[in-house]
Amino acid sequence: MTRRTKAAHAAALAAGALMVLSGCGGSGTAAEPKATGAALLGEQLTGMVTQVDKMGIVEWHGQMLTKSPDKGGRRILDLSSRFSPSTGYSEVSMDTTLDGNAQQIDYLVVNDRTYFNSEAWGPGSNDCWVDITDDEDYSWGLPRVLDPKWALTEGRALSADGEDVNVSLGYKDVLAGLPKGLFKVVPSLPYDTEAKAFIEPHGHLIEVGVDVAGMWSKLPKAQRASLDARVGWWSMTMKESTNDKSIAPPKFVFDPKVTPPSQCRR
Repeated sequence: MTRRTKAAHAAALAAGALMVLSGCGGSGTAAEPKATGAALLGEQLTGMVTQVDKMGIVEWHGQMLTKSPDKGGRRILDLSSRFSPSTGYSEVSMDTTLDGNAQQIDYLVVNDRTYFNSEAWGPGSNDCWVDITDDEDYSWGLPRVLDPKWALTEGRALSADGEDVNVSLGYKDVLAGLPKGLFKVVPSLPYDTEAKAFIEPHGHLIEVGVDVAGMWSKLPKAQRASLDARVGWWSMTMKESTNDKSIAPPKFVFDPKVTPPSQCRR
């Protein structure tokens, strides 16, 4: 589930996008501010990608809200994760009350296999995991893309506000970065549909906000209403983990239909 770093690609997109917005042509001193702005925009986005690339284990936290937190959005789910860029392994914990159903689920993703651990099994089974790679009912809380840089590397830069960069993200990239079971049926959208997003550096922390509900503008009103109640605003932060312990493969993998969780180590 790793994604190839595309810092240079992001920079090119950023520079190209701003040049389109600023106009083409021109010469002499009148054209210099436009070129300088494009270059700075590309550098800002590339700098944030580089900042994440330099992290050992990336610790990220995602929240799905009904709408922007500035407008009083209600939390739908939380995802907390540690991602190892060197191996592609991830530890993910999900906490949600989606559709009134409270759940806390732990995932471990190693070598493109997904494993599940439940608190209901008791403290003695913390090292016990079940392979749920092909089980959509259990793996629904995992994003298809676990590298949190997706919003930085896939973003089409539009403008800058100080150190912050405003971008557009293709809807397929957005859906790939969200828990895959949020949609019982993935909405059918025009290929060029995009979501507006912002990326903000805060020292060692990078913040991302994606207006997911804004992608629904081309859908019929009734369909938009059902989607907006479930998915509105994706908020994410990423930083270098203070826990430098490597992400290890599951210690015990068992079949709960055969072995009770209390005896999984046998």
